[in-house]
Amino acid sequence: MRSLRRNTATIAVAAGALVFTACGTGSTGASSGEALNDAELASHQKVVDQATAPVTEWNGPTSAPAPVKDKEIAVIECAAVVSGCVRQAEGIKQAGELLGWSVSVYDGKGDPVEWNRAATQAINSGVDAIILAAADPVPMKSALDLAAEKGIPVGTTGVGIAAGGGVAFDVGADYGYWGEALGSWIVADSRGSAKVLQTVDKEFASQGDIQTEMNRVIDSCAGCEVVATEQFVVTDIGNGLGQRIANTLQRNPDITYVNGAFDSAAADMIPAMKAIGLGDRVKVVASVGATQNLGFVASGDMQKVDVVQDDLYLGFAAVDQLNRLLAGQPLWKTPGETNEKLLYAQGAPSKLLTEENVGDPEKPWVAENDYVAHYMKIWGV
Repeated sequence: MRSLRRNTATIAVAAGALVFTACGTGSTGASSGEALNDAELASHQKVVDQATAPVTEWNGPTSAPAPVKDKEIAVIECAAVVSGCVRQAEGIKQAGELLGWSVSVYDGKGDPVEWNRAATQAINSGVDAIILAAADPVPMKSALDLAAEKGIPVGTTGVGIAAGGGVAFDVGADYGYWGEALGSWIVADSRGSAKVLQTVDKEFASQGDIQTEMNRVIDSCAGCEVVATEQFVVTDIGNGLGQRIANTLQRNPDITYVNGAFDSAAADMIPAMKAIGLGDRVKVVASVGATQNLGFVASGDMQKVDVVQDDLYLGFAAVDQLNRLLAGQPLWKTPGETNEKLLYAQGAPSKLLTEENVGDPEKPWVAENDYVAHYMKIWGV
């Protein structure tokens, strides 16, 4: 059912062969030692074309229980410095207030200790439910146990996990597909010669899925290679991360592409790279869709693409799932979905933004399927 998560427009690959000159080998993929042929390059371009197409179909629920009344919801956002966390919290707040709920947002500050503290405070204040906006529930066992003891449901958005361990549902995009789209763009853009620096924040399960699929795609390209990998955490942003990445690039002059992980991290890396004269050598890819990074993409300023989700959409979908739980009804499952991480995602869409389709970079991407109207209709508000 991946078609529910990819853009659903039918894409025809442009006629004619792609011009390609492969440089080097160094891959352990199936095509190792051989230049990519026109058909292989065309297959990567097809993924890019699909990922950049408008998202117009509605793949979420078409009915819902009546909204429960007078509920107090706590939202723990992973960190106020991470734009995706903030917008997911905004979506939850907007949707919850449409249902007449009181929604309080806590800044998790990128610190699991703070996540637990905020969740415990919310539970003790008598909230009816908690949603973690991209905050990993794994290090929150004590707070989740307390919530379970008091019968308070907990959901997550944008984490990229299966339900369980005290979490009733996660609403997120297909993050493995993000890695496939970014990897395919790198292969197609480089015509099969990319040398890549991979960066990853393993605090987020979604980052592992992105990295794994991107590496798989790059490894399938005979002339491409992941030269080095740098791991970091949220608290490194603004505290030396950019310079560390710039130093790695200086030590590896063959690197031509950098996966900046998510946008807040990429925005910290780009000035440091430019400061040492790498603006013309390196192309950056990242994900989330922060307006600063969309500005980079629109102007071609180092970051060339950004794979994004509509974070407000995740918030609306999470509120719909939570309303079902609070009404004593089952969660809505995506029909035909077999990936446990995506069972409750309600068709959460993704899109690959480039200089050609980024639109107004001052405005975060909004899915083109008029999802707010769909939710308001099924909620009767």
